Amino acid sequence: MFRLLRLKPPHGWNAVAWELAIVTLGVLVALAAQQTVEALHDRSTAAETRADVTDELNSNLMSMVLRQSSEPCIERRLTELRAIVTQWEKTGSFETPRWVAQTPVIEIELSRYDAARLAGRLALLSGEEQYRMGAVVARIRKFDEWQIQERVPWGQLRALQFGPDALAVDDRARIRGALQDASTFSYEARINAAQALPMARRYGFKPDEKGFREMAMEVWPGGRFTPSICASIDTSPEEANKKVMIPLPL
Repeated sequence: MFRLLRLKPPHGWNAVAWELAIVTLGVLVALAAQQTVEALHDRSTAAETRADVTDELNSNLMSMVLRQSSEPCIERRLTELRAIVTQWEKTGSFETPRWVAQTPVIEIELSRYDAARLAGRLALLSGEEQYRMGAVVARIRKFDEWQIQERVPWGQLRALQFGPDALAVDDRARIRGALQDASTFSYEARINAAQALPMARRYGFKPDEKGFREMAMEVWPGGRFTPSICASIDTSPEEANKKVMIPLPL
C-alpha cells in the first residue's frame, strides 16, 4: 500500500496563495503596462500617418487646382489646332504654328500613402478615414494617369511645327486622331478635378497653397504658375520655354 503524502508548505497555504496573488498581480500589471505602451505607440503612429498622408494629398490637390487654372489655355490651343487641321484638310496646306506646346505636367506623389498602406499603418486609422483617403487617392491616381497618357497625342501634335511641306498626306489622319485624343484627355481632366476637389474638401482635405508658394519660386520665374501652353501659338519656342524653368525644353 502506498501512503499518500500530504504536502504542507512551511508557512502554510495562506502564504502560498498570497505569493501567487502577488505574482499574478505583477503579471497583470506588466501586461497592462505593455498594452498601454503599445496603445500609445499605435496612437502616435496613427497621428503621424494621418498628418503625413494628409500633407501629401493636399499637395496633390494643389496640382489639380493648377491644372484647372490652365484649362482655358489648353482649350484655346485645341481650338487653334482644330482650325489648323481643318485648313489643312480643305486646302492641303496650313499656316505653320511656332508653338504648339504641351499641357502642363504637374507632379503627383503618393509614396507616403503607398508606404503607409504597405506597412499596415493605415489600419491604425478608423474605417471612415481609410475610406476617405482611398477615395481621394483614387481620383488623384486617375488624374495622374491621364496627364501622363496625354503626353503622347501632344507630342504628335507638335509635328505641326514642322510645317505642311514636312508632313505627308497620311500624317493628316494621325494628327487628327491625336487632336481628338488630346481633347478627350482635357475633358476627362476637367471632369475629374470638378468632382474630386469638392469631394476632398468634404472629407477634410484641401489644396496646399502654402506648399505651392514655397515650391513655385524654384519652378516658375517670379513664383507665378505660368504654363508654357498659355504662350501665344506664334511665340518662338525659345521664348515659350523661358516660362518654365526646365532643363530640357520642348
